[in-house]
Amino acid sequence: MLAVVAVAQPAAGSGGHPEASAGSARWILFPSPQLELRGLPWFAENAPELWRLPRSVRERVPARVWSRAVAPGGGRIRFSSTTARLSLRVEVVQAQRKPAYFDAYVDGERVGSAGATGPKSAELVLFSGLDRRPREITIYLPHTSEVRVVAIGIDADAHIGPAAAFALPAPVVCYGSSVLQGTGADHPAQTYPAVLARRLNLDFVNFGFGGAGKAEPDVVALINRPAASAFLLDLGKSYGPQSKDVFARMLADLRAAHPTTPIVCVTPIYSTKEAAEPGYRELSENLRALMRHAALERRNAGDRNIHVIEGPDLFGPADQALFKDPLHPNDAGNERMGDRLAPTLKSVLFGKN
Repeated sequence: MLAVVAVAQPAAGSGGHPEASAGSARWILFPSPQLELRGLPWFAENAPELWRLPRSVRERVPARVWSRAVAPGGGRIRFSSTTARLSLRVEVVQAQRKPAYFDAYVDGERVGSAGATGPKSAELVLFSGLDRRPREITIYLPHTSEVRVVAIGIDADAHIGPAAAFALPAPVVCYGSSVLQGTGADHPAQTYPAVLARRLNLDFVNFGFGGAGKAEPDVVALINRPAASAFLLDLGKSYGPQSKDVFARMLADLRAAHPTTPIVCVTPIYSTKEAAEPGYRELSENLRALMRHAALERRNAGDRNIHVIEGPDLFGPADQALFKDPLHPNDAGNERMGDRLAPTLKSVLFGKN
């Protein structure tokens, strides 16, 4: 792995041309037909904003959902290239002290990451020093910060082409909580849906909305819209003190719109608060039972494409060294969750282990 390079400088103008050369770099303005964007189904409506929900519903969804939907978690820019160096010109929209990270993967391996605080424009170097053979490049966009991408810089004489196809044409559509969004992960490529998708060469959309994954009908109706190879539901503790009916209605709505698409329900993972606070342990156990029963009722009624994964099996008491805080796994913890879930999802989608 190359050394990670992190540079934040004022971004220079690019002259308004689709490709602008500056020294040895060629700057490709974003968006561009040469750059494939994945994970943001409504970008055509929202451009240049990298929001996860469409601009048209801004006033209709709960404010706590929209405030999280402005971060492009799960968004990725993909292409192939012979470039030895990759740079970005970006804008960090929100005031924040924690850097908004952009992660670069080359042929499936992380080779660099760079971040910037905001609000400001910045020029970032994600990697340099690669040899000039053709490679698959993926840029993971920040998962908890609102940003814009202005341009991508590659070597002036580098070839650029399309990225390779995924194993399935439709993405895994993920909906839920702060754990699913990756609140505890520093890097967007280390959310567990990102790890899971990388392991299986799948596209994915991440509708994790922090503590606002409550299965409201207006939000579920939006999640229903994209084509999906599977739905991954991980509402965690954010579901709150609601009855089973809300979760059951969400499952019914998804199934009505997607009659044969697999639905994977993850019950809340372990939290260190469960050991110290009996009330929190009771809440966790009740939520697991509620989600489990709602899903199994449908399965017992004949829906064989609905599956239950117990959260503590993905991340349990033995994993507590990998918490970022009492509720959220860190980068390594998210990777462990993705690795543990991959065999089950592979079996669900492809019928083999």
